[in-house]
Amino acid sequence: MIDNKALDKLVVELNMCVPKDQHLNKDGLCGLFYALAITPAIIEPADWMSELFYGERPELTGKQVKELKKAVVAVVKSSNRLLLAKQLKFPFDFASLDDEKLNSIWHWSYGFLQGLRLRMSFWQSGIIASETSQTFDVVRSSVNIFTALIEEDISVLDNLDTLKSQLIAAGREPTDALILASLLPTLPEAYECIRLFAAKMSERLMAQQHVVSA
Repeated sequence: MIDNKALDKLVVELNMCVPKDQHLNKDGLCGLFYALAITPAIIEPADWMSELFYGERPELTGKQVKELKKAVVAVVKSSNRLLLAKQLKFPFDFASLDDEKLNSIWHWSYGFLQGLRLRMSFWQSGIIASETSQTFDVVRSSVNIFTALIEEDISVLDNLDTLKSQLIAAGREPTDALILASLLPTLPEAYECIRLFAAKMSERLMAQQHVVSA
């Protein structure tokens, strides 16, 4: 989990810039910086700063920019340390769920998805599926799980027919709400699939850079 003090400080600075309903909350920020950290290619702050404000970057004073930058750097450093230590794990325990935790999971997933969208062509490139001659791309499917839950749109799911069949076989009506509910427990696995793919691509990128510089 990203350092709590760093995240809290970032929330404070964002509150100094705009009303709290106009920026990501603590869970949303955590999800966003998870996505930024695991993405192999560097994403410049100019590409993602507006995501802190739901895509609408406000006019800020010089002092606000300075303080916000300091808070952001602390969060970035914390997430990168976790990444290097291979400790950037899915931050929620699904053993016990209540409304508060479900709300936190939704906001984290929203921030995470917004971070993925900054390089969506990479996440849905199908590189691994193509190399292994698989028709089903588990990485794209994992990203689509987050998309379906946040947008409440089951049409993006690659295995929608399978999910419907499973619910029918269990004697349950395959409504959109029930399908979305069935996706929730799969979030940790979906995140881990995305993270492992990113780690593998990062290793390849580093190897290619090493060859070029040798």
